[in-house]
Amino acid sequence: MAARLPPLGAIEAFAAAARTGSFTEAARELNLTTSAISRRIAALEAALGVRLFHRLNRTLRLTTAGEKYQTAIAPAVEALRAAGAAVRPPARGARLTLCVLPSFASLWLLPRIAAFGAAHPGIDLRIATVQHAPEPGRADIDLAVAIGTGEWPGWSAERLLPMRCRPVCAPALLRGPRALRTPDDLRHHALLGVSRPRGFWRRWCAEAGVSPFRPVRTLRFDGLHLLYEAAAGGLGVALAFDDLVRPYLDDGRLVEPFATAFEPRESWWLLYRARDARSGAVRTVRRWLRVEAGRTEEGGSLRVAQARLR
Repeated sequence: MAARLPPLGAIEAFAAAARTGSFTEAARELNLTTSAISRRIAALEAALGVRLFHRLNRTLRLTTAGEKYQTAIAPAVEALRAAGAAVRPPARGARLTLCVLPSFASLWLLPRIAAFGAAHPGIDLRIATVQHAPEPGRADIDLAVAIGTGEWPGWSAERLLPMRCRPVCAPALLRGPRALRTPDDLRHHALLGVSRPRGFWRRWCAEAGVSPFRPVRTLRFDGLHLLYEAAAGGLGVALAFDDLVRPYLDDGRLVEPFATAFEPRESWWLLYRARDARSGAVRTVRRWLRVEAGRTEEGGSLRVAQARLR
C-alpha cells in the first residue's frame, strides 16, 4: 500500500518557511498565525520522521533533510499552484491598472486589449501611461511595463520582451542615387533616434563594423511612435530598438535595409508587487502578457531569419 501524503497545508507551510527563512514571514504570506505555521511543520516532521529545521534563537535554518525535502517538493508545489491558476476563474469584477509607456500602449498593447476583454470578461483591465516606471507605493497601479535591466526596488520583475536593435526606413530610401545598399551608405542620410536612452546608433554601428562617421543630421524624438512615424515619412533612417516597430514592417511603411541586429542589455520588463503575486487576476494578466510576448518574439525571430536570407 502506498504511503499516505502528509497534509498539503503542512507542506505549504514548510515551503513558505523554507523559502523565507522565517515562520513569521511564512505566517504573513499564508495569512496564518506563527503558532499555526509551527504546528503544521511539527506535524510534517512527525509524519516524515525527521527534523526539517534547526530552530535557533532568532534564526531558522534547514537541516540536511530539510534541504533535500525542499529541493524534491519544489517542482510539485509549483505544479499544484499552476494547476489551480489554470482552472480557477478570477474574481468577477476584478479591476486592475496596468501602467505602461505611451509608445508601448499605442503600438503593442492597445491592439490586443479587445481580445483580452473577450477572453477574460471578469477582469476590468485599465491602462495608464507614464514616461518612467512608477513608484511601487502607488496604490492606483497594480502592474507596470518598463524598459531597463530588471532592477526596480520594491517591484518583482520578469523579462517580457527583448530589445532588437536594427535600422528601419521608408522603402523609398532603398532606391535612387543615395540608396541604402550597405551600412556605409548611412553616412548619406539623417539618423533618427529617441531622446532616451541614447547610444544605440553607436552600438549598432560597432556591431555592423561601420567606421565612425558624421551623418547628414541627427534627429531625436520623445517616443517610439513619433520616431517610427518620422521614418515612415522619409525623414531618415530610424534605429528600431524593440519589436514595437512590427506594425510598420507588416504593412510595408518601413523596411529593414540590413540584416545586422543586436540585443542590448535593456529589455521590456513586467513589474508587479510580491504581495500581489497570489492574486488570481494579477496572475491572469501576467500569463496573458507572457503569451502575447511569446507570439511577438516568434514573429521577430522569423523576420530576422528572413532578413538574413536576402
